[in-house]
Amino acid sequence: MANHRLVTLVWIFTEKFGLIFLSMITFIAYARLMSPAELGVGTVIIAIVEVFGILYSSMLEDPLVRLERLEDKHIGTAFWFAVLVSVASIVVITFAAMLYTTSTMLRWMIAAASVKILFTMMARVYVVEMRRTSNFKMLASRTLLGKVAGGLGGIVVALWGFGAWAVVAQALIMEFVSIVVLMRGNRRRIAFYIDGPFLRELLTAGAPVAINVMSWQTLQRGVIVVLGITAGTHAVGMFNMAMRIIDLPRTAIYNGLMSYALPVFARRSTDMARLIAMISDSTAISGFLLTPLFLGIALTAEDIILLIFGAKWAEAIPLLQVLACTTAIGNTAMYATTALVAVNRTHLTVKAEVATTVLALALVYSLGHLYAGMAAALALLVRMVIITPLQIRGLNTAIGYGWRSFIESNYRSVIASLIMAAAVVFVSAHLGLRGYLHLAGSIGIGTLTYALAYSALHPRWPQEFKSVFTTR
Repeated sequence: MANHRLVTLVWIFTEKFGLIFLSMITFIAYARLMSPAELGVGTVIIAIVEVFGILYSSMLEDPLVRLERLEDKHIGTAFWFAVLVSVASIVVITFAAMLYTTSTMLRWMIAAASVKILFTMMARVYVVEMRRTSNFKMLASRTLLGKVAGGLGGIVVALWGFGAWAVVAQALIMEFVSIVVLMRGNRRRIAFYIDGPFLRELLTAGAPVAINVMSWQTLQRGVIVVLGITAGTHAVGMFNMAMRIIDLPRTAIYNGLMSYALPVFARRSTDMARLIAMISDSTAISGFLLTPLFLGIALTAEDIILLIFGAKWAEAIPLLQVLACTTAIGNTAMYATTALVAVNRTHLTVKAEVATTVLALALVYSLGHLYAGMAAALALLVRMVIITPLQIRGLNTAIGYGWRSFIESNYRSVIASLIMAAAVVFVSAHLGLRGYLHLAGSIGIGTLTYALAYSALHPRWPQEFKSVFTTR
């Protein structure tokens, strides 16, 4: 059992860290080949399209993963509903672009980008089956192949001088290659069949999940859209630069952990004591790795931006610092939504998710014209500070995971990370190093300080972390 868990996690993180590496290469190329405004246009278009794909995906995928038995009629119903709703969305988006956009180029880009919804939704039933059977090797293969093909295609389009088309091309190629790989790996005929009662049951179970997910995703993409309206594409480009640096590791790591955590939590959903122990252990291990990682990004933001991307992106430095700290706070309750999905209690945080999202978007709209990208960064920080305690309250109501469990899971990584930050700020200022040597020195000091501080707070952490994979 322990070996199986470790192999599963190895494949999950082979995929996710491979994505980080490939995405970083692609993004560096875009930063060199495109202007902030061009990157901003492509980002806004993909953000609008992805809202639809994420809404439909979240409504279908997690409820299907939770089912005790997944039958052919369930697969057929989900697949063909996904196809039909995707085609309808493509028509609506294309028609809306023709009505509200005067630029022919923008119309074509939006229409082409909307096809991504169809590819994304066709893949959902295949992804569900592989998550249920822990076939993360196939999931990793399709994602990495798609990313390689999409990245190469996007870079070629950028080299040809087509600007924002590069972002659209990358998204389309990546999704198309991914679905082709999945279909070749699982050669099954999906009969055209839609079971009305099951579809209603599926959508009813998926609606609270979709609202929670869409709250976050609407926030991520809505911030970009609202920022573009109030502050222009240059501000969007700067904010997107900072957000991408955070999103590359965060999305890859979070998605990998959640893909593994949901079926594990669901199997323990009838034993609250074991479930709480699993959430606490998972939070402690994740915090051990992720809290210092994102706080470290905040500490080294200036070196990262100037050395890797160039001085033209200097305005993104303070944005990156704020977003990194926001993510570090979010790490403390990162499994809250997944745990609520596992016990089918996601409705407990729906109002809080929606209200804080609306608040954040209102802040961006009100302050965007004055503070540009910083308005968006601060809005996300305010939202995270408010939503985290509300998520813990929801977990406490659902399964009894309260503040004591929350503090016990996080206090060591938080204290050790703050000690690390103090050491880096103090020591790096006196090193007398510049450029990559300064960056390497800061990373070295931070890693050493954090390791010593955490070990002092929790001397037996290697044995306890290992037990998570062998006993529970």
